[in-house]
Amino acid sequence: MRTKRLYTFILANHANAKPLRISVSYPLLCAIGIFSFIGVIAAGTAVYHYGRMLVKVSSYNSILAENDTFRSENHNYRIQTAQLGERIDFLETLSRKLTTLSGMNARDRVGGEGGFSKEGYNNKPRPASAGTLKSIDKYNKSVSMLEDQYRGLEENLFDDLLNSVAWPRSLPLKGYITAGVGRRRDPFDSSVIDNHSGLDISAPYGSPVYAPADGIVIFAGQREGYGKLVVVDHRYSGAITRYGHLSKINVEVGQRIYLSDVLGYVGTTGRTTGPHLHYEIWYHGYRQNPLKPTYLTMLKK
Repeated sequence: MRTKRLYTFILANHANAKPLRISVSYPLLCAIGIFSFIGVIAAGTAVYHYGRMLVKVSSYNSILAENDTFRSENHNYRIQTAQLGERIDFLETLSRKLTTLSGMNARDRVGGEGGFSKEGYNNKPRPASAGTLKSIDKYNKSVSMLEDQYRGLEENLFDDLLNSVAWPRSLPLKGYITAGVGRRRDPFDSSVIDNHSGLDISAPYGSPVYAPADGIVIFAGQREGYGKLVVVDHRYSGAITRYGHLSKINVEVGQRIYLSDVLGYVGTTGRTTGPHLHYEIWYHGYRQNPLKPTYLTMLKK
């Protein structure tokens, strides 16, 4: 008869003199070992999956927090987009007014129009967030159009500003007009009809002659018939003015002069019967009459 192998485990306690003996057969010991190994593996697997679950929960919570942040940012973004649209509408309306005031002919219509149709009367208004991407594309196009239009307005208004200070809009001297532009009898020989090229403005000897607009002095000196003469080129406007019979010249060639600067003083130099100013205006090479309505209308353009 075959005897069973037993394994005895002795558990001793120093406080108790009698040790505890536990005898276990080999098959049972193997079973206990197997179940212990399985338990360790199961515990390790459980710990591993629990750790992964904690990581996933943490990641999920982070995604939820980011999602809330994105949702809040998206809401603010849509509100700002709607506000941007309102500002662009305002700028388009302002641009339209400036275009009208500046006299420019806009190639493209800007601004908005109001009213409603029967088909759209019962429709509910769309929220500010509706069609956001389409709105952004529309706003980008509007901004590009506004940039081009404002550049055109700036150039046009700048040109108008230059013209406004360069146009000789007033007479350079207060006095009595003794002769106008056109055909007249020669003051030295009444039998001769000549073609007078400017205005003769009579004033006391030495009266100051003022610049009627900004410009550059292109001549200052003596010339036959005119006596002492000043010629001013009013750049940007296309006008040139001449001031003859001066007693004294107060400017020099190349000098930049401004509205109301003193160019010289009334005199009797040249071919004259008495103290007066001979004043001429030429526009792109054509003689003009400062007193004619056609010339005054041209200056307003």
